[in-house]
Amino acid sequence: MNGKLSAGLDIGTTTISAVVLDTETGEVCAVRNVPNDGEMVSAFSWEHRQDPEKILSAVTGLLREITDTYRISSIGITGQMHGILYVSPEGKALSPLYTWQDGRAGLGTPSACEMIRQKTGYRVPAGYGLATHYALSLLGEAPLPAYLCTIMDYTAMVLCGLPKPVIHTTNAASLGLFRIGYGRFDEKALTVLGLEPAMLPEVTDRYEILGHWQGIPVSVGIGDNQAAFLGSVREPENTVLVNIGTGSQISVLCGRNAELMEGAVETRPFDEHTCLLSGSGLCGGRAYAMLERFFRGYAAALGLPEREQYETMNALAAKGLEEKNILHVRTTFCGTRDDPDLRGEITGIGEEDLTPEGLCSGVLTGMAAELYGMYETMPHGKAAFLTASGNGVRKNPVLQKILEEMFGMPVRIPVYTEEAALGAAVFAARANGAADLRHCIRYQTHQ
Repeated sequence: MNGKLSAGLDIGTTTISAVVLDTETGEVCAVRNVPNDGEMVSAFSWEHRQDPEKILSAVTGLLREITDTYRISSIGITGQMHGILYVSPEGKALSPLYTWQDGRAGLGTPSACEMIRQKTGYRVPAGYGLATHYALSLLGEAPLPAYLCTIMDYTAMVLCGLPKPVIHTTNAASLGLFRIGYGRFDEKALTVLGLEPAMLPEVTDRYEILGHWQGIPVSVGIGDNQAAFLGSVREPENTVLVNIGTGSQISVLCGRNAELMEGAVETRPFDEHTCLLSGSGLCGGRAYAMLERFFRGYAAALGLPEREQYETMNALAAKGLEEKNILHVRTTFCGTRDDPDLRGEITGIGEEDLTPEGLCSGVLTGMAAELYGMYETMPHGKAAFLTASGNGVRKNPVLQKILEEMFGMPVRIPVYTEEAALGAAVFAARANGAADLRHCIRYQTHQ
């Protein structure tokens, strides 16, 4: 390849991915994936922690593999939002990564989340970094002195050899208690809670190079929601992005002066001039995975060989749609941002309705309906394009059809599968001086 190559890394909850993007031709030259083996065993179902050193080792291993083969001109980093770890003033990890799935801030009566709401007026859900930090502080378990940051900030800091982290607004806002209109944390709210504002890292909203790893410019880390938008959407001003993987999200671009929202749909920073309206489904693609485990367990009880059931389920779902046999399923099996204790339900079952095809089509429709319900609450103009990313929708043509009918727009599927990693590569290239990179966003040809 003769063009300028930008590497993008995505530190996901279960997988760490990397892409190499030729920013001149728009071609992805390489894709690499390794498991995120950082998960730490816990006796508590609500506790979710990962080992940051294992994650860092996997990231550097991927980078070495890539740079041994390609001449990389920039490196971008994205990954799981909301989670935090603590870093010493010397730049060493002092704690595990408390991930976005960690539920300690929602425990007790009142919970840390409820106390934050009562004392500051902010709604900060369990799993958001500053809710986790507050819960740990109440128990005296937050290490001091320290900075707190996301796993992307920590990774970028170590790669660049910096003494303290720098956080992009896309990650800063994901921690909670952040004033989007001002681009900074609400220090008054932190003080009311007895939290030390000096623990928070420096914030930037720019496409910024932090430093270098082996002579290669490394950009500030960004949130995976925003990175996926960068790596999936070619016409950002009039596109709706739906991402369905382990969870699910729907995102629409808006200006910095747009109405600030919080709860099921929240306003998130995107860059210096724009924000995203983003709605998140906590269950998302896991709803269909739960159903697959149900059918797999039944097949095993019959003595059939152990194998995935998705292909059969998709055929059943297609039949259910065709015959209009669709059970009403609310797929909030993992709760919602507003109500973590809410659970899913199946309603309106008649004598003829409880069929495998009705259940399969109902779960897929419920997944789409949860996102569409959020979309309807967003203040936005008429979109022209619906882009769908993530394996939960990429591998399921029935779900694509449901989304098209529900949103009234044809679905466009990006050619490249690692959308967030691609977005990180685009971000780093722009931080390193590249011009418009929309030609790097491509969709499957039949669309």
